[in-house]
Amino acid sequence: MEKKKTDVKFIVGMTVLVIVMAAMGASFWKVVAIQAEKDRAEEQRQEEEAIRAICVEAGDVLKDLVFVDMDTKTVFKAEIPSEGIYNRNGKLMEGDVLENGDMVKIYGDNVMTRSIPAQYPGVTKMKRMGRATLEELEPYLEIVKEIM
Repeated sequence: MEKKKTDVKFIVGMTVLVIVMAAMGASFWKVVAIQAEKDRAEEQRQEEEAIRAICVEAGDVLKDLVFVDMDTKTVFKAEIPSEGIYNRNGKLMEGDVLENGDMVKIYGDNVMTRSIPAQYPGVTKMKRMGRATLEELEPYLEIVKEIM
């Protein structure tokens, strides 16, 4: 009889332990799912707020690269982030060099200085999306010539 009581206590104890562990596992995965959803929402927000810009050479003697926002036509300067430039697939590119006509997405805090040209010090990520044709680049060259 004593052995039977011990066995029942053991079975009940193990059952309670399994239920508690299952509940902890379920709550852990719920927290993971909530965090993943927050991360996706933040990524989506950053993607929507990213500046689509085209890289343009400015200056006659000393060539300097500036960016022109493709939506607002704002001319600004921005440093390439220390981690480098990504390609459109999200892979880091070899050699952090941008050239005249490169189209990029620039991620950051969207705070620009009020100077000519504007400065964008809060860049956190830069992604090269492709290269503009000469016909696509021409209007942006004109914008930069007028301002610089």
